[in-house]
Amino acid sequence: MNILKVLLSPLSIIYWMITSIRNIAFNLGLLKQYKSKTPVISVGNLSMGGTGKTPHVSYLTSLLSNYKVAIISRGYGRKRKDLIIADSKIHSTRDIGDEPMELLAKFEGDNFTMVVDGDRVKAIKRIEKEHAKTQVIILDDGFQHRYVKRNLNLLLTDYNQLFYNDFIIPFGTLREPRKGVKRADAILVTKCRSFIDSKERAKIRTKLSKYSNSPVYFSKIGYEDFKNEKNKTINHNDSYLVVTGIAKPAPIFEYLKEQSIKFDSITFGDHHNFSTKEIKQIAKKSNLYKGIITTEKDWMRLKETKLKELCSVEIFRLQIGIHFLEDKDKLAFEKQINRLLK
Repeated sequence: MNILKVLLSPLSIIYWMITSIRNIAFNLGLLKQYKSKTPVISVGNLSMGGTGKTPHVSYLTSLLSNYKVAIISRGYGRKRKDLIIADSKIHSTRDIGDEPMELLAKFEGDNFTMVVDGDRVKAIKRIEKEHAKTQVIILDDGFQHRYVKRNLNLLLTDYNQLFYNDFIIPFGTLREPRKGVKRADAILVTKCRSFIDSKERAKIRTKLSKYSNSPVYFSKIGYEDFKNEKNKTINHNDSYLVVTGIAKPAPIFEYLKEQSIKFDSITFGDHHNFSTKEIKQIAKKSNLYKGIITTEKDWMRLKETKLKELCSVEIFRLQIGIHFLEDKDKLAFEKQINRLLK
C-alpha cells in the first residue's frame, strides 16, 4: 500500500497544482462568478463523497419549509445530460439521478423546485426565469462549483475521515487542498458517534481552527424506522436480506447489529444501476428471508425495476434523518440559516 502511495504522489501534486491555480484565479477575479438576487446556500465537502450531503440537504430543506426552495443537483449517475426541472410523474432516476429523486419524493410540491444540471449558473438563470418566486436556492454538492457566488457555504467533513487527516486524490480523497476550507461559513462534522465527549469535540475544533475560524457543528445520522409502501415495519425476530448501492454501507450494518436484526447483505457500488440479471438474483435470494431492507436512496432505483414483481417478500426502506449532538449546535445552526433570509 505504501508503494502504491509513493507511485501516486506525482499525480496528487499535479492535481494539487491544477486546483490551486483554479482557486487563485477565482480569488483574483480572473474567473467570474454569477451572483443571483436569490440567496444561495451551498452544501458540499472537500472529499470525493460519503459525508452525508443528501441527508443534510434534506434537513436544510425541512428547516426552510416556510420558504419557496429550489435545489440544484448535477444528478450523479443519470443517463441524460440536459437541464431538467424534475417532475416525478414524467422523470425517472435515469433522467435525474437517485439523490435528486429521493429529495423530490420527499418535498415535491408548490413550494419546491428540483433542477438537475451540471452547470449551476445555467440552472440558477432558469430558476430566475421560470420560478421567479423562489426565495432560496440550495446547491447540492456545490463547494467546488465556484462560478456561482453563494451567501452561505456549508462544508461537511466525515467524523470518521476528517479532511485534515486526508490527502489530495488519487493519494487520498480530497478534491482540492485543505486550505479551501477557508471559504466555508460553517463546518459540519458529520456521521458522528451518538456521543462524543467535550474533550474530543474541543480537540477537533482546535485542529479545524488551523484552517478556518468558522463555527463548527457536530451531527449524526439518525436511523428512524423501517417502512414499506403499505406503511408496515419489520419484525425484529425475522431475518432479512440487505441490499445497498451506497458509498459507505458499514454504519447501516452496525446499526442493524445493534438492533439485533439478523441479516445477510448484497452490496453494490455507489449510485449503482441494477441490471435485469442482478434484480433476478436479488429476488431469488430474497426467498430465503422474511423481507428485503434497503435505503431510501437505493429504493429510488430499485422501485423502477421489476424487483417488486419478482419478489414474494416485503421490501422495507431504512429511513434516516440528521440530528445534532447538542441542542446548542442545532439552535446556533438554525440561527445562522435564519439570519441569511432576514
